[in-house]
Amino acid sequence: MKKISFLFTALMLFACHPMDDKYSEFANEGPITYIAKLNDADIQAIGERNRVHFIWPKQNDPRGSKVNIYWANKTGHYTQAVDPSKETNFYVSGLDEGSYIFEISILDDYGHFSIPVSVTVTVYGAIWESYLANRNFLTNTQDGDNRKLTYRTNTDKTAIGTQFEWKQDNQTYTAYVDSGSVEGFLENFKALSFRFRTQYIPEQGGVDVFNSPWMYFVENVSSASVDAGFDKPSNAFTLPVPNDGNWFGYEFRWTDKVTEQAHSQTVEGNEITLQNYNGLAVNIVTLYKFDDVKISTTPFEFSTVRYVDLDRSLWYIAPETRASDGSEILIGENNASFNTAALIVNKVKSPMISHWIPGGGNGSADANNVPSVLYDGNYDTFLSICKGPGPGATTTHTVGGVGPIPAGEQIYFILDLGEQKEFNYFRLVYRPGQGNQNLKPQMVSFYGSNGPDPLNATWTLIRGSIVPPGCTDPSNNSNLNHIGRISGNVVLPESNYRYVKMTYDGWTDSSNSMQLSELFLGLYY
Repeated sequence: MKKISFLFTALMLFACHPMDDKYSEFANEGPITYIAKLNDADIQAIGERNRVHFIWPKQNDPRGSKVNIYWANKTGHYTQAVDPSKETNFYVSGLDEGSYIFEISILDDYGHFSIPVSVTVTVYGAIWESYLANRNFLTNTQDGDNRKLTYRTNTDKTAIGTQFEWKQDNQTYTAYVDSGSVEGFLENFKALSFRFRTQYIPEQGGVDVFNSPWMYFVENVSSASVDAGFDKPSNAFTLPVPNDGNWFGYEFRWTDKVTEQAHSQTVEGNEITLQNYNGLAVNIVTLYKFDDVKISTTPFEFSTVRYVDLDRSLWYIAPETRASDGSEILIGENNASFNTAALIVNKVKSPMISHWIPGGGNGSADANNVPSVLYDGNYDTFLSICKGPGPGATTTHTVGGVGPIPAGEQIYFILDLGEQKEFNYFRLVYRPGQGNQNLKPQMVSFYGSNGPDPLNATWTLIRGSIVPPGCTDPSNNSNLNHIGRISGNVVLPESNYRYVKMTYDGWTDSSNSMQLSELFLGLYY
């Protein structure tokens, strides 16, 4: 019996020895003590510019005296003293932008810690900021003394507003338009330029402001002010000095009309004389500088050509004459009623004008249809000439006894300019009140002669087969500058003649006549 008791005792001692060692280890250190962990829902972690803002309310466990934060597999570490009886509020700074998982523990003064809480946060920086876009305005107009801007409704909740800056009266001015507004004003705006950028806060509760890149609004000077400051003989310009602290000068660009070589010249200021200028027009750019950023306007073309209409007081187109003597004036400026086919058929047309249709009298517009209406300065009177055969000689045009015109016969009038004149352009004014192009010549040619007798002249072609601008448009527009009413100046080769013949070379098949109100010749230089 004693042997069995000894064996049992030995076995028990052998079996319990390792367990006693482990227990002894814990027993020596005492029981594990934990600090109360943070409540996930209570933690605010707000991503800012290269930092995170941490906020949580006061804690129930009064032992916590320090917060311990790890991130990036514990390669990043931050500690911060805390007072559990108050709200905790601090930043972790110096972070690269990106997404982070932070492990947050609370420690007491004896090294006891809470179970970690994980929080995911995005940190923002220069890369995120580089993608920010400006809130562009829909309209940008001067409204009295103010600049008025309108916008679409903002849908980006991170955008907080747009900042504006401009310089005038030797001062810098600013304005701000909240992103919740659909219109804003730059008050007492006198400048020609401003810059603007939209500001963002990426997360609710954040305080760090991010900015989109500066954008620039710049205006060119008016064409009227350029024209007023242009001296043609010296190719000199005196342009406005804007009330704008960002403006610093002008640039002129042009193409040589002979060599087609491009040129440019810049001035810091408002006065410039173009060197070696041989162009027809310059493109003018207004220059601005915002800090170190130079901005230029879109160029606008300014013609340096001067169009001078010839004096028309000496011009003359002979009226038609009777067949009996070839000289008696039948219809003049104040013509009487003359509209019977028999009288027209029994007379000879003056070689100065072909296929003329006299006026109808009775107070109608046609009563003023005499050759001189082409240069009487009245855009409502007109010269009417009968058309020739229709396209393919399938249509006969006859008006008031004039016609039919034999195929191949020229339709024309001859101008006596009174003396030899230089000219290099023409301009036509069409009869008003036309809803189509049927009464307009569709093609014309110009010839010149210096006589001495225009009725037996040898004519020199100046330019042929010209399609006058506006000839296919209606001319019922009340605007005298509308393309349907006026052709604009059309270039001719340099010419010097006393007698000018304009031929009608093309027309529509509809209606029977072609009608022009005014003809101008002139010289551009």
